Amino acid sequence: MSQYLIKDLEKLSGIKAHTIRIWEKRYSLLTPLRTDTNIRYYGDDELKKLINVTSLISLGLKISKISEMSNDEINQQLGELISDIKFADSVSEVITNQLIASAINYDEYAFEKAFSSAILRHGLVDTYINIIYPLLEKVGMLWLKSDLMPAQEHFLSNLIKQKIQSAIDNVPPAATSEQPWVLFLPFEEVHDIGLLLSSFIIREQGKPVIYLGARVPGDSLLSVLELYPKANLLFFLVKEFEPKTINGLVKTINTNYPKSNVFISANPLAIQKIEGCIDFETINSVQCLIKKV
Repeated sequence: MSQYLIKDLEKLSGIKAHTIRIWEKRYSLLTPLRTDTNIRYYGDDELKKLINVTSLISLGLKISKISEMSNDEINQQLGELISDIKFADSVSEVITNQLIASAINYDEYAFEKAFSSAILRHGLVDTYINIIYPLLEKVGMLWLKSDLMPAQEHFLSNLIKQKIQSAIDNVPPAATSEQPWVLFLPFEEVHDIGLLLSSFIIREQGKPVIYLGARVPGDSLLSVLELYPKANLLFFLVKEFEPKTINGLVKTINTNYPKSNVFISANPLAIQKIEGCIDFETINSVQCLIKKV
């Protein structure tokens, strides 16, 4: 069983620690445990319950009413309200919470139910924009690595990747190989959810994609450019990196394959580390990528 401090609950649920303590005292909502040194902590079941309570509150229920419900009643109420069209504006946040809750107990069935609800409402691309990206930010998988729930993070991210890969498989490859998009992660990069979604978006636009995946050595990338010197190259930077390493790669591409286009997706702080003398464009959103394609 994982152990969470109250600040962890605050981060994942969005409910202030002060409010959580009030709910404990007034409504006996959660029952914290204590370590041998008398430090309060919470288990997976308590975290999941708090996330479900947060979801019901966002759908308009009062904490006084929710506190009288059993866990089964809370789950039933959530299912009914998520299906109600009048709560459409709040459902994205609720589905995000339900995906987190599914990861806590490694519950693939619950993940499938929440993810399917999102796809029916938004489609894959808008689901990524409105739900998956906020979800990844919330649990620290996209830009900042968190040690809060490492096993659950892997469980959740792999299920998301399976869904995106399945969507990619349903899009036929482009008939032409002219000026392909070469998608890769350099060096020690392994966070490939954004790269997979990019592959789906580009293929949907009828453009050819050469997907190289994670941890691509520079020599392998250059061998692709020998065949396709006008290619569009897209890579993501998530982990901390040495700017000179990225600069060296892009300079080599700029020098030897001047007709190619380099696109980098990274957070603004990472982009600022890259020298201005190299030639590349920034992809900072899904909408930006669609325009470039």
